[in-house]
Amino acid sequence: MDQLVVLQEIYASFSRGGDDLQKIDSKGIEGCCPDQVGKLLEGAKRGRIEEDTCEKLADCLQDVYEIKRLGDICRKAGLCGLALKSYNKALSKNHDQELQPVLQNNLGQTYARQGDLSRAVVYYQKATRGFAAIGDGSGMAHVLGNLGSAYRCRKEWDKAIEQCYSSLKIFEELGDEQGISQMNGSLGRIYAEMGECDLATRYLERSLTDFRRLGDKKSAAWVLDRLGRVACEGKQWDKALGYYNQSLALMEDQGQSHSTGIVLSNLGRMYLEMGDATAACESLERAVQMIPKSMQPGYQNALSGLAAAYSSLAKMNLQKAEDEDDDAGEESSARKQASKYFARSSDRFQELASLLKRENCEVEVAAGIARSCSYLSRISARVPDEEAVALAERAIAALDSAIANSDGQKKKRIESLKRSIAGMKEALSIGFLGSEPWRLMRAVTNSCEYLVGGACIPGEANGCICDALRNLSASMEAEKNKKDPADRLKAAVGDLQRAQKHLSAGKSALDAQSAAKIGEAAKILEALVGSEDCQSRAELTIKDRLNFRPERDVLLLLSSVLTNYILSYIDDANTIYTWDESLKLVQRPISSKKSPSQLSWDPAQQIVLVDARETAEDAANHEECWLVPVEASVACPSSGQVQLFRERSDVAEAVKPEELKLVNEDVTNDANEGPQSSVEVNEISSKAAKSGEEDDRSNVVMLVKALAMVVVLLLTIDAILYLI
Repeated sequence: MDQLVVLQEIYASFSRGGDDLQKIDSKGIEGCCPDQVGKLLEGAKRGRIEEDTCEKLADCLQDVYEIKRLGDICRKAGLCGLALKSYNKALSKNHDQELQPVLQNNLGQTYARQGDLSRAVVYYQKATRGFAAIGDGSGMAHVLGNLGSAYRCRKEWDKAIEQCYSSLKIFEELGDEQGISQMNGSLGRIYAEMGECDLATRYLERSLTDFRRLGDKKSAAWVLDRLGRVACEGKQWDKALGYYNQSLALMEDQGQSHSTGIVLSNLGRMYLEMGDATAACESLERAVQMIPKSMQPGYQNALSGLAAAYSSLAKMNLQKAEDEDDDAGEESSARKQASKYFARSSDRFQELASLLKRENCEVEVAAGIARSCSYLSRISARVPDEEAVALAERAIAALDSAIANSDGQKKKRIESLKRSIAGMKEALSIGFLGSEPWRLMRAVTNSCEYLVGGACIPGEANGCICDALRNLSASMEAEKNKKDPADRLKAAVGDLQRAQKHLSAGKSALDAQSAAKIGEAAKILEALVGSEDCQSRAELTIKDRLNFRPERDVLLLLSSVLTNYILSYIDDANTIYTWDESLKLVQRPISSKKSPSQLSWDPAQQIVLVDARETAEDAANHEECWLVPVEASVACPSSGQVQLFRERSDVAEAVKPEELKLVNEDVTNDANEGPQSSVEVNEISSKAAKSGEEDDRSNVVMLVKALAMVVVLLLTIDAILYLI
């Protein structure tokens, strides 16, 4: 089999999976580099594209079309540097006028994949000019869609809509119903990102009708997926679920497992927004299994959503344990389950961090916090003190990576969490230090110091708890000096009661739980001091007195309160991390009553990259590749009136092949000077005319003033000469 055909099959496998590649014999490849192409094929069969193999092929291949297809493979695999190298090499060898704009478009796609939208715009403009020169209207329409996509990603809505409307107009002139359907879908996408949900739905439904009439089930499935997302934005859960189920049915009928995984990922995200972590977990686990790791950023986004779902399930189990604390068995079971889910969440974040090409500190922080929460959940499951101390040490160690990857206020709070856990560890160690009073007193004092350093509660309650801890520590010092610690303990009781009062006034569930724990701690100290209503110090068992059991219980209660508050601050429960196609992190808040752990990116944010020479079927194989933003302007958002723009001809000059070897600052500057619409040009001309009239009048006034000053100056000189 010719190596160009093999390269084409490898490229196609990104969309339809690698099953067809198994039929190709790597030993039967013919061409100038059969061994290297064979290695690339074997790697693709395993779902991997080896960078070293691609590097060698980029140097070895000589045929322009083979080099171009290698660039396409590298771009799909996220090897943007090698893709740029391949496309530039192909341009330097190319003598086909029809291929040149295709390569320029591919360069634009690669720069867009890297997130360099300015250079992407420049190369899209050059490709547009090239297709116009050879009279290829279809190619020009596709590149205009890509140009609009770049503007959309830069949130330059008017330019994006203008370019895509120009594309739509060309498709209409060509009678290309597939292209018309694609551009209607693109209009829907851009209006969805603008927040115009009604207008977005209108265009998407029009696109859906067209695709159904054309029998394009896969494209119809993608439109249904997009409609589901739009419905989610409006919190229309039943409607969104209906769209997603229809999309899944079509994808499964077509045997598109990869695409099915993307829709399942979006469905799981919807369940997270609804607060149904169990259903979200089921959908996202299936999505992670169906989406190949090479499909970026679809796999990363599904993995991120799954990590958030596990975190939400862990919190649900912790809440269950709080609600059923009267049954020790059930409480222990729920907390162990929470620990398991936190560990799974951390594992997913760690995998996510290893997959990302660039450093993403947020993911490392989330992984460390989730791992620490896993150990803390195990501690709360009533394990032996020795095991609890070891778990606390692991929880502290897990926060080291989170601290190293964070900064600002979040870093300070994670450090506070670390100190609070250290205080918890010291309190836990009291249980197995034996009957050595000095070591036990020191452990109590150390615990108090750590907890004061980690105290982080809003309002006056924080100061009251710190005062209580200081008084408890002072009681140890008094006892060490063989003085009566009762006064200090009574002061600590009063501090805790004030803290309880402040927190009881709070409205959150955490405030209520914390107030109850602080009240319990106050009662323990009251019993330790002795009063008319409480048992006296003498009535405590000798063992409890010698082992400082009351102080230990108070410290564990307070460390639990402080730890929970800090976790509520640093836990990103309202954000699911999401990456766009250039693997840039974008975050979208989730507004949910249950506030599931959110870590978000939305395949909706992905950059649309369509090969200008690919067929509509090839384009459909790329996730939402035809959903390119369309250029129109909302004249009146409330009424949804659309103001369309005339086709523009002011496209950048075509670039020579040798010019593409270097991309200098002029390219960036050109990209920033985006073309203006005809409507904008008219408005500017009108303003310029008015401004010209005002400038003329202003110039006349200035001239009169200048002449007056000259006359005065001459008269003054004349008077001086006369006096002399």
